[in-house]
Amino acid sequence: MVATTFSSSPSSPRHQGPSLLLLAGVYTLLVLCGIFCGKFINPGVPFVMPYESVAKEVAIVQAAADSARWSAFFQLASAMPLLVYVATSTSRLRFLGVQAAGQTIALCGGIAGSVMLCFSALADWALSTPEMQTLPGAVRTLQLLGFMSGGPGFVVPLGLFYLGVSITAGLYRLVPKWLMWAGIVIGVCSELASLTLVTWNASLFIPIGRFLGILWMIAIALTLPNRHPANPAA
Repeated sequence: MVATTFSSSPSSPRHQGPSLLLLAGVYTLLVLCGIFCGKFINPGVPFVMPYESVAKEVAIVQAAADSARWSAFFQLASAMPLLVYVATSTSRLRFLGVQAAGQTIALCGGIAGSVMLCFSALADWALSTPEMQTLPGAVRTLQLLGFMSGGPGFVVPLGLFYLGVSITAGLYRLVPKWLMWAGIVIGVCSELASLTLVTWNASLFIPIGRFLGILWMIAIALTLPNRHPANPAA
């Protein structure tokens, strides 16, 4: 691998693409809207969890149908700036001279994570329809699919994005070492979220990959250069 000692000047070529900071900000805003809209539309109704009884799940879903639709909307919408962020950041790595498999791995992981987030949003929307709420078996199935695709199904592939960008950008000296290691830790925790399929205790890794990952994305947006190295050195 070739490491790049980064040095740029205002005359250096600039990467053509949307602002990573703007994309991270829009993604964060939509995620927060999806989380908290239920508290405003249906206050007092708890989040439904996969280990609840079917009768309790049906009661919660019926009481929170309106907020579930809006949550699904914001979740589906949030997948779009995330997908653009993934494409832009990996494109910028190529522009900055990264010639490593990590860049492609990051792109594939980010795309897979965005697709799973869309699937989770659509499952949640289907769960909010009146027809489904009268079928306990359908409620249980859709709730599990929505949770698992938006939980480990989303976080695990996104962990490859964290790892791919962190390792390649760190080894090419495009971001600070502390940010590289932070991304590696978040990425590893994201991969450990796959153990949720074996034990619910592993679901503790899901918020690490989902919410600390947002802070990592903002930090990458602030530190990853957008101009080509003027003096690349092996």
